[in-house]
Amino acid sequence: MFRFFDDIEREIDMAFEDLLSCHPMWDSATGRLEPLTQVREALNKIVVTMDLPMVHKEDIHLTIEEDHLELQAPLDRCVRYEHWGIQGHSEFKSFYKIVELPSRVNPEEAKARFRNGVLMVELPKTIKGRKIPVE
Repeated sequence: MFRFFDDIEREIDMAFEDLLSCHPMWDSATGRLEPLTQVREALNKIVVTMDLPMVHKEDIHLTIEEDHLELQAPLDRCVRYEHWGIQGHSEFKSFYKIVELPSRVNPEEAKARFRNGVLMVELPKTIKGRKIPVE
């Protein structure tokens, strides 16, 4: 019976290793973390939401182009990660992410709001769709 649990634990560990190796959410060489990000597309805008704990609003650097958004934000304190059973650690000092946008946007009209560790960026599309009635 204990072997059954050992097998399950080994499969879970392998699944996490596969998940993290295909697109890690961090880069230990540069000390950067990738924030959790959600991109939602509406008829006339794109809304990008990012979780940025331990970040101050005035330290957020946001660059918006027609087809992507780039975020850089230093953490207010260093985060240290240690993997169980492995000697060594990684220290992270900032968030960094480039978000490819599903449609072209107008960077001049973009608006960003930061509250309670969550950044929300509203990006108006350059070519607005419109609903038409179906007869």
